[in-house]
Amino acid sequence: MALGNSSGASSARQKGQIIKGIRERRRAANYTQFNCGPVAANHSNACSGDSTGNTFYHNGSAPFPVANDVVFSSKRARDPNRFTAGFYKFTSGGRSATVEINNIGVVLSRTNC
Repeated sequence: MALGNSSGASSARQKGQIIKGIRERRRAANYTQFNCGPVAANHSNACSGDSTGNTFYHNGSAPFPVANDVVFSSKRARDPNRFTAGFYKFTSGGRSATVEINNIGVVLSRTNC
């Protein structure tokens, strides 16, 4: 009776996941870290809430994300990216603003509080 070895497919899948993770981290190497508050349902609720508590990363060049930047919950360029949609408050230079982010992490708007 021969023993079957089904680990070949499993090993190939693991290797693929490792390579994917390496690529995601390389693409994210220059992402910008920023802090913001918890997700809110709208701009007003976000502005009245905290501006700290979450650390995210974005692919833009500014200190905080602007429209069309993509936000990630970890420093990995995940594809597809999944994100909790809503409004997030941040404070920069004593001024607060919110960003509206959709469920794939794209910043739709940035509005001052």
